[in-house]
Amino acid sequence: MSTLYRLTKEDIPRAVECLKDAFKDDPLWAEVFRDDPNRERSLTNFFTIPLLYGMKYGKACATSAEIEGVAVWFSGKYANLSMWRLLLSGALPYGAKMGKETLRNLAIVSNQLGPDRKKLMKNKSYQYLMIIGVRGTIQGKGLGSKLMEAIKEDCDKEKLHLYLETEKEENIAFYEKHGLRVLQKIMFNKLDVPMWEMAREPN
Repeated sequence: MSTLYRLTKEDIPRAVECLKDAFKDDPLWAEVFRDDPNRERSLTNFFTIPLLYGMKYGKACATSAEIEGVAVWFSGKYANLSMWRLLLSGALPYGAKMGKETLRNLAIVSNQLGPDRKKLMKNKSYQYLMIIGVRGTIQGKGLGSKLMEAIKEDCDKEKLHLYLETEKEENIAFYEKHGLRVLQKIMFNKLDVPMWEMAREPN
C-alpha cells in the first residue's frame, strides 16, 4: 500500500478521466450507456461514484500522483451500494444525474451481480475490487500489476479473499497471473454482454 498514492477529493476529476480512458472500449459500459443522450456527462458521474464510495468505505488509490492508473476496493460488507451508503459517501447525487435508460441498464447489472457475489462469497471474509483501470496509452507497462500487488498485499495481511468481476475475456489471464480464478461466467439479461466473476484466496 505504501507504493500507491491515496486519492483525495481534489483528485477526482483527473481520476475520472483516467477511468473513462481505461474503459473507453469496454463492451459492457458501451451497452449500458448506448442510448444516453448525455453519455459523456453520465460516464463522468458514473466513474465519480466508486471513487467517492471507496474514499468513504475503503481505499481509492492511484499508481502515483500522476494518476496513470486507479483502483477502488473495500470490505465485502460494503459491497452492497445501498442508498444510505451512497448518500453518506456523497455519491448519491451523481447517480441521479444519469439518463433513465442508463439507470435501467445499471439496475440490470447490479441486480445480477449482487446476488451472485453474495452466493459465491458466502461465509468468506473478502475485499471487493470494485474498479481498476489504467490509461489506454500506457497499458501493458506494469501499472495494473502495481495496483494488483498492493491490493493482494492488503488482502493477505488481513487474511481476506479478493473478489472482482471483469467483462473483458482478455483480462482473465492478467487476473489469473495474480492468483484469481474464474468462479462463474454470466450473461446479463437484455444486455447480452458476458461477465466473469473471479476470486483469490489469501496467502
